Amino acid sequence: MKSTKYDVIVVGAGPAGAVTARGLAVAGVKTLLVEKEKLPRYKTCAGGINVRAANLLDFDIAPVVERVISGARFSYKSRYRLTRRYPQPTTYMVTRQRFDSLLAGRAQEAGAELVDGRKITRVEPDDGMVRVTAGGDVFTASVIVGADGVNGTVATSLGLKDGFYCNLGLEAEVYADEKTLARWEDLMGLDLGTIPGGYGWVFPKGDHLSVGIGGPMRFAKKLEIWLKGLLKCYNLDESHIRLMRGARLPVRKKGSPIAAGRGLLVGDAAGLTDAVSGEGIYYAIKSGQIAVPAVVGFLGGERDGLAAYQRAVDAEMMPELDVTRALAKIFTWFTTGTPPLFFKLTAENERVWRAFCRIIRGEKSYLSVKEELGPFRFIFDLLAR
Repeated sequence: MKSTKYDVIVVGAGPAGAVTARGLAVAGVKTLLVEKEKLPRYKTCAGGINVRAANLLDFDIAPVVERVISGARFSYKSRYRLTRRYPQPTTYMVTRQRFDSLLAGRAQEAGAELVDGRKITRVEPDDGMVRVTAGGDVFTASVIVGADGVNGTVATSLGLKDGFYCNLGLEAEVYADEKTLARWEDLMGLDLGTIPGGYGWVFPKGDHLSVGIGGPMRFAKKLEIWLKGLLKCYNLDESHIRLMRGARLPVRKKGSPIAAGRGLLVGDAAGLTDAVSGEGIYYAIKSGQIAVPAVVGFLGGERDGLAAYQRAVDAEMMPELDVTRALAKIFTWFTTGTPPLFFKLTAENERVWRAFCRIIRGEKSYLSVKEELGPFRFIFDLLAR
């Protein structure tokens, strides 16, 4: 049995974990990054990296970008309606195999040690440290960072497993012919109205299309039926599906703890996702970057270092995520009560389309949407509870 001591152990080599590990290594912290599967590995994810997420990184992700998106095909209840375009890129399409491997590689280049193919089975306190068991090895550290997703072991071990609620997504990887792929060269598909409070998507990659649908958990039994309807809408052959998987999409509850003792949570493990779109990569990267100075401070003797992480997330990230929770409730109400009107107010509205593009490019924020309501801002505060 191998036993090794580190300053920090980061569990999970997705965007949140890899960014955290890289930042700590750059700061001179002895860091171990542990991933339960061998890299590269498949990850259920639409694979859309919006421009504002990419801009958080200080290196180019171009080597793993398979499509550059600047427009969308909108459909209503799986019936094709219209195509919209934007003059600048909005989203970079990647596979998580390649993207996560790029980020993990950057962490290693900075000095972090990577151990993959090892599932964490136990996390426990050990004489002022944290003791982690992974396979036949035992590692100890002063701090543990949970970046192991919605089903993560770290959150459970820290007593933080009930800090979020979940939506659900179902995605299929569809390997279509070259002519079909060419029609999606710089476009993504967005379907509204099929699932109340959710949406369907078509995200093109280099050699296939990621087609999915997601929304509230109560519709879990209907997702596969709706997904197949979406395939028909876009003339995609069901027999070309090579893989279909579901995933829970966590949303942090207002005020819930994401740090305790010698540990903290980042990314999906902390429920830091957009309640409207389910997008989590931007928030994964951002939370990892916020975690680094807090952990460094804790290691340097600041007693409230990890508590400082939660305060920073609450100040820098949650105001916007609170708005997405409010918007999700409005979204659900519109798609349930007046779907045709909702489609006209969103997909068919030029101002809303441009605002959407500016948000995912980082030129506008959800908070600015709230501020534009003036005296009616209190509505968002009420709905975000």
